[in-house]
Amino acid sequence: MPQQKSSNTATYDGMPMLKTVEQMSKVSGIGANKLRQLIESGELEYIQNGNRRLLMDSFVIDWIQRARRPVLTIKEGAHGSI
Repeated sequence: MPQQKSSNTATYDGMPMLKTVEQMSKVSGIGANKLRQLIESGELEYIQNGNRRLLMDSFVIDWIQRARRPVLTIKEGAHGSI
């Protein structure tokens, strides 16, 4: 039986731990252009590897936590009727 080639890159569900913008876009549902804008503006952490910018899931999760907006209740000033 042939041996499998081992890799020192951790994977999750067949995806590498470090993902390209295109890979992260597919996994996260955030558009590739939006991810690039967030990287350029300094809002999203990344790892530079040559000319590639690589992302970890935790970088995107951290940005999501910071970008989240709380839901306003009627008592807090949201307008509208039920």
